[in-house]
Amino acid sequence: MKKYRIWLAVLLIGVLAFGGCGGFNGSGKARQQSQEQDGGETSVKEELPEEKEQLGSEESSEENNASENGESPEGSNASENGELPEGSNASQNPESLSGQETAAPALNEETVVRSREEVVTTSSVNIRTAPSTDSEVYQTAVRRTELLRTADDGTWSAVEIDGKEYYVASEYLKLKSEMTDNGYLVVIDAGHQGRGNSEQEPIGPGASETKPKVASGTSGCVSGLNEYELTLMVSLKLQAELEARGYQVMMIRTSHDVNISNSERAAVANNAGADAFIRVHANGSDDSSENGILTICPTSSNPYMGSLYSQCRSLSECVLDGAVNATGANKKYIWETDTMSGINWCTVPVTIVEMGFMTNPDEDSRMAEDGYQSQLAAGIADGVDAYFGN
Repeated sequence: MKKYRIWLAVLLIGVLAFGGCGGFNGSGKARQQSQEQDGGETSVKEELPEEKEQLGSEESSEENNASENGESPEGSNASENGELPEGSNASQNPESLSGQETAAPALNEETVVRSREEVVTTSSVNIRTAPSTDSEVYQTAVRRTELLRTADDGTWSAVEIDGKEYYVASEYLKLKSEMTDNGYLVVIDAGHQGRGNSEQEPIGPGASETKPKVASGTSGCVSGLNEYELTLMVSLKLQAELEARGYQVMMIRTSHDVNISNSERAAVANNAGADAFIRVHANGSDDSSENGILTICPTSSNPYMGSLYSQCRSLSECVLDGAVNATGANKKYIWETDTMSGINWCTVPVTIVEMGFMTNPDEDSRMAEDGYQSQLAAGIADGVDAYFGN
């Protein structure tokens, strides 16, 4: 009986234990269902924190991949991908700066004056496609070219050619109505300079033969004047005489302290578009009895500028006759030679006038006199008049 009671107790305890385990499981399942109904996905995320972290990691990875592929995730800075967000300043974008074109040269609107007027070029000058020395040269206008100007900003002028607009530096233009000269430009070269230059230069374009760039010249046996001093004295008087007669005059030098080679002197006359280039010199000889005036020009077969022979010969004849008639000096001759670099480099009509012999006592004394120098200048000017038919 006692044994029976013991087994009964064990059986009762087992029943109680089985019923309590089932009640725990049932209430737990009910609580889980209640939470799923009340919290939805939130309960799932709360119960699965590892899954949430994994999802966040995947989203971050997708954003990184999208950025690397040029797709901007929402909220990112679009300018990092080359796209400007709305309202941004395009000038802050380096790519937009590098893509901008430099503004084309234009007349200064603050100073420009627009007016149609006839102008004339005062020298050979380039006509350009834009108001800048870096722009393309449309053509080169020779001196005295007439143009129609439409605007001028003080530095550049707009001119109309065949209905199109081009540009010329204003300093090389003058109103046609203000042109008071006779239309001819004479360039005067006072021979030599204070100090000679024995450096060599070709005697002509492409020549293998060379000569000193500029010699020191001779000197007066009585006056003591250097040739470079005498030539400038007469040249300045010639300038005044020609200008008084209506010529436009350009001087190669007006002082002794210069260093201009013979080819460079020719280049000045060439670039200016000279109608006549007068080179003033004085002569010298071992024979002190030599005297008189002569002129020099190229030969007809000159290999450098022979095409100008007839013009140079005519200019030389006119100047020689004019100077002799004005002074009463001995008329020598016209020396035709191709040895003068100052002639060979010319592309304009040129003559060298040898006013007399500084090695002749009488002639040297006369050339040192102011009155005789004026006669020489007037005579040379008469020759220039004759050359142009004035």
